[in-house]
This record gives sequence, structure tokens and C-alpha cells, in this order.
Amino acid sequence: MCRAVAKTLGAAYIDTGAMYRVAALAVLRAGIDPQDTQAVIEATRDLPLGINDDPDSTNVLLDGEDVSAEIRGPEVTQIVSAVSAIPEVRENLVALQRSMAERAGRAVMEGRDIGTVVLADAPAKAFLTADAEVRAKRRFDQDQAAGREVDFETVLANVERRDRLDSERATSPLRPAEDAIIIDTSDMSPEEVHDALLGVVEESCGEWDEELEDFDEEERWEELEEEYGLGRPDVVEEALCTVAIVGRPNVGKSTLVNRFIGRREAVVEDHPGVTRDRISYLADWNGQRFWVQDTGGWDPNVKGIHASIARQAEAAMATADVIVMVVDTKVGITATDEVMARRLQRSEVPVLLVANKCDSDMQLADMAEFYALGLGDPFPVSAQHGRGGADVLDAVHAAFPEEPRSASITEGPRRVALVGKPNVGKSSLLNKITGEERSVVDSVAGTTVDPVDSLVQLDTHLWRFVDTAGLRRKVKNASGHEFYASIRTQNAIDAAEVCIMLIDASEPVSEQDQRVLRMIMESGRALVLAFNKWDLMDEDRRWELDRDIDQQLAHIPWVRKINISAKTGRALQKLEPAMIEALESWDQRISTGKLNNWVREVIAQNPPPMQGGRLPKVLFATQASTRPPVIVLFTTGFLDAGYRRYLERKLRESFGFEGSPVRIAVRVRERRKRS
Repeated sequence: MCRAVAKTLGAAYIDTGAMYRVAALAVLRAGIDPQDTQAVIEATRDLPLGINDDPDSTNVLLDGEDVSAEIRGPEVTQIVSAVSAIPEVRENLVALQRSMAERAGRAVMEGRDIGTVVLADAPAKAFLTADAEVRAKRRFDQDQAAGREVDFETVLANVERRDRLDSERATSPLRPAEDAIIIDTSDMSPEEVHDALLGVVEESCGEWDEELEDFDEEERWEELEEEYGLGRPDVVEEALCTVAIVGRPNVGKSTLVNRFIGRREAVVEDHPGVTRDRISYLADWNGQRFWVQDTGGWDPNVKGIHASIARQAEAAMATADVIVMVVDTKVGITATDEVMARRLQRSEVPVLLVANKCDSDMQLADMAEFYALGLGDPFPVSAQHGRGGADVLDAVHAAFPEEPRSASITEGPRRVALVGKPNVGKSSLLNKITGEERSVVDSVAGTTVDPVDSLVQLDTHLWRFVDTAGLRRKVKNASGHEFYASIRTQNAIDAAEVCIMLIDASEPVSEQDQRVLRMIMESGRALVLAFNKWDLMDEDRRWELDRDIDQQLAHIPWVRKINISAKTGRALQKLEPAMIEALESWDQRISTGKLNNWVREVIAQNPPPMQGGRLPKVLFATQASTRPPVIVLFTTGFLDAGYRRYLERKLRESFGFEGSPVRIAVRVRERRKRS
């Protein structure tokens, strides 16, 4: 029965009775008299015991051998009470049982002293009892099924003798805990016992959850700060050096960045101008963490979007602790390389020259011409094949200053992903709220390729905003950097906590918008809808937009909708309250007691439709997780999608969950066949 309950609740199952039986079996195999206390203690001190906590497994191991059948035999049954009554044996096994429960976190544990000794603080305790004759009949049937030759009178005598010994022993006697719920199973079917145990969990753990709600976390942090001088850390700030990777377009900067950080993060394609913004990645070399900043190709004589890209590279050079200039060995020195080198000769920070695309020793002679740039010895490197990268990292590490130019925040602020189709205004919004040209902005769709992180202090909180690439209509048809940009955007959504989805208010809600919305919903992130370009609206378009919302977005009435203009700054102050509300809903947890009371009321108002001529019954409800909230219903029958939508609507009416998706899962209890 405990296995069945553990399986229903998705918990670990720990059979402590089997542990004592293994100890008794070890005593039998060693030929020790159970009355020889000291010998029994020595034989069970370092017991090579293994218990599988999977409810579907019956494996019990003694020195690597499965003894699950042997420990149920009559020989073990006769001496297990005498062995388990020895205080030293119980102390050793109780310590093991507690550690197993702690590791499992959520467990169903059975045994005669679990509620009184092993886990006296357990939130749910049930004491199962039955008449001795009933229990003897169950054990007799179990032995018969296992092929053991026993008679009923002997089994009954063993049960009564063990009850007497367990109840009268001095150490951990058999008795119910004061707060345990006693269930007499003599006249109950297995299904009824199963439901009763779930009811104990519902009642006891529901009250326990309500006690947790009274815990004031802010008050606890104030106590810690007063007692130990601790403050609640909102962010983690580290003094990390920054390495800026610069050079003209298509010399392999992003490929070198991927080599430095040891993973494929930066989008790479054999086409100039793929990287447009300055992107920072955390790297580690020789035990020291540092930032690697990828930049777009630099050129002094460009206009439009390319001028914006060059300004991003210049900003990276101005704030770095070490600069790595990358040139192309196959091309040699160009006029752009010479101009950049002259600028870097005046730099106040160390500059390293890397000659990339040096794929073989035959090209080493080509290194000589790069001395003309006046930046010292060039490092021959093949970023594509991994050649020479370690030498550059060693030199970078040696060039780091003792104190970085500035400290940076590496953890803490909640992550906000700006998502939407191309050219909807994501980068413009990021630049507006940061007050600087953090992302390259252009009227050409698809300007942003790599996700761009920025720390932004709004009215009440510090946030980490992530500007993402616009998702095109069909990713599977995308190629080159567009394909990898879409993958990075999906990863940014998965890593975020709340997404601000931008929709162009001046255009109809498109299939692309719906596809982006589905990606966010599938990822389970909190959500805020921002209708951008409101400055382009007229009265006719406003009426059409209302119609689009009613028709295209009717399935997400719980999402907060804000009309903004990234160009003029209209209503941007409304974004933070909406994000806070969505995240609070995303983190919200309903106590088990409240949830089950709500389920009973809602089902009484509108029962679920019948399935196969039977009315499904909800046995138990619990919130399995948050971020996003997941409600699990244990039922006797299937609940169709329409009824689950009804439950979600009523759940939101009672508990809110504004701005957060809610998932309702149904676990149907399999009916057990009565023999």
C-alpha cells in the first residue's frame, strides 16, 4: 500500500522494516545466536545494505545480493524482533533511515517507529492497524504466493508473538504517534485504504502548508542581519576583467570568442557583418573568471547600420581591461587594420595582436608583415581548428590588471527577454529604457542576431534585459546565421523568467506573432504583451486592433496588455509593475488544504462530464511546482480538455495568476482488480 501511495504522489518509497529484516538475515548467515547481543551488534555495525527507493522496485541488497524474497521467510520472521530490539542496532539503522529520507526530500516511509522516533516531525502520519487474524491471513496468502510451505496457525502465532515483543520492548516500542491518524484496515479494500492514506496527506500536509504561509521571510532576514550582520543579497557583484575582441569584419572574431569560452555561443557564419552588437560571455582560464566581449566588424569609413556597429566596437575598446585585435593571415594587412592599429597604439590598456586563419606551419612566414602594425609579436592562431588559442589565453591572463576597471553584476537580477517578430522594435525599446545606444537599431528587419544583455535599473528593481533576434516565419526554412539566431532566441526565452512580447500595433496580429506566442507558452515563462508603435495609431486601426485581440488573443485573457511607444517613451513606466505582477503569479504557491477545499467547491458547482458511464472523482489535488504553477489532480477517471479549461478559469478567478501560465495535469488512478 505504501508503494502505491508513493507512486501516486510521485515520491520515494523507503521500507524500513526490510532494513531490520536484512540485519536479521545477516545474523542468521553468520550463525550468531540472536540472544548474543554483542555479537549481533558487531555483525550489523557496518551492514552492506542497499535499498531501492523506487516504488516499482522490490530490490533489497545484502552485500550486493538481492535478498528481497529471503528476508520474508519464516526463519527471518522469528528473530527479527529480537534483533531490532537491540538499541545499538536501531540507532545505526535509524541514522541511515533519516539520511535516506533527507536525500529523497519527498518520501513515503513505512515502519513501526517512523512517526514516533525516526521522523517525529513528519507532516503526515498514518498508523495502520488490523485484527491479528486478518494480518495473519494476509501474510499467509503472501507466503503461499511466494511458494513457501507454511500453515496458518504458525503464521498467526508469529504475528501475535511479534506484536507482543514490539509493544513491550524498551527501545522504540510499537505505538501510534500522538498526532498520527489511526486507520483500521480490517474491513477495508485496498482501494479504500489507498484513498484514506491520500486523505491523510491532504489533511496533514494541507495544514502544514498553511503553517509555512505564516513564515515571514522578510522578518527572518531582518533577524539574521541583526544577529550575524547579514543582508539579503539581491545581486552578486564580482570584480571581473573584460577582454574585448576587435577587428575588421569577417576576420573570425566570433569563432575565436567561442574558442575562448569553450562553447558555441556567438553566431558564426562565413559572411561579413553577422555580429552587430557587443556581446559579453563569461569565460574561465587558469581558475580565473573573466568577460569575453564579442564585437561587430570595425571600419572608420562606413555609414548607416555599419557605423552603429563600429560605435559598439569602440565602446567595447573604451571599457576593456585587455584588447585583442584580430587580423586575417590569408589577407594580410589592410588599410582598416592600419587605422585600427594606430588607434590601439595610444590605448591605456594592454593590446594583443592575433593573426587568425593560420591553419598550418607553412603560413608562419606570413607573420612577419604584421610587425608593421606596431602592436608587438603577433600570435599565430587558427580559431576554427583550435590552434594557438591557449597561448593567447595565457597572454591575456598575464596581462590582466590587479584591479579591473569596474565590478560587474553576474547573478541576481531577474531576467527579462524581449521577444517578437523582426523589426517590431525590441532593440529600440532596450535603448530607450537603458538611456544609451546599447543595441544596434536599423529599419532593416533582422538587425539583431545575438542576444544582447543589459542591466537596467527601473523604478523599484534592477533587471537584466535580453534583446533577442526577431523570429522569422519558418525557422526550419532559415539558413546560416538566421537559423542559429533563432536557436539563440529560443535559449534566451528558456533562460528568462518573464518575457515581454512586442507586437506591432500598426499592423494586424500575424501568424508570426502567434508562433512566437506559442514558443513562450511552451517554455512556461511569465508573460507581458506590449503593443509597440502606438504613436502610429489612428482611430480606424484602434478598432481593428481591438478586433484582433478579441479574435487572435482570446485564449490568453490572463496576460497584461500595455500600449507603448519605444520611439517616444509612451507608457514605458507601466512595464515594471506588469512584470512584477506576472513574476509574483509565476512564483505563487497554493497550500494543499486551500487547493483541495477549492476543488470540492468548484466540482460541486459543476461536476465533470461522465466517462464510460462513470462520473470521474477527484481524489486529491496538489500544486506540484511553481515557475510555472503546475496543479496535479489525482482522479478516478479522465477529465477532458474542456473541463480542464473550466478548472483553470475558475482557478484564476479565485487565486489570480495574472500574467503566468497555469498547467493542470491529471493522473488517473488505475483500478485494482479484486481477487
